[in-house]
Amino acid sequence: MAKRLPLQKLPSTFTIVGSRSHASPETDAFVEEQRKKYGAVDFVAAGSSLKFTLIAEGKANVYPRFAPTMEWDTAAGQVIVEQAGGNMMEWPSKNKIVYNREELRNGWFLCEAEKSQ
Repeated sequence: MAKRLPLQKLPSTFTIVGSRSHASPETDAFVEEQRKKYGAVDFVAAGSSLKFTLIAEGKANVYPRFAPTMEWDTAAGQVIVEQAGGNMMEWPSKNKIVYNREELRNGWFLCEAEKSQ
């Protein structure tokens, strides 16, 4: 039987992981919106797969991606995050991301750490 690893407590400062090389005006607006909501916000730039693991580990609160990705860029990371208790959804609809579509390009998404940490 599989066991969940103990998650770290989320950082005291609201932490967003993202990519500086794939930043978009929408990502900048999202970060500013979170600053208004939470006050201080840390932004951590990380490589593609590391962003998902930082969310799964509880080292970051959210990973917004408002730039193109493909199914193969996100499928494994989504499984890791969801198995750790987090959530990944289309943005802004908040619908569950469905794979094996005819169109392999993903829309925007938001990945969130488990909130009960």
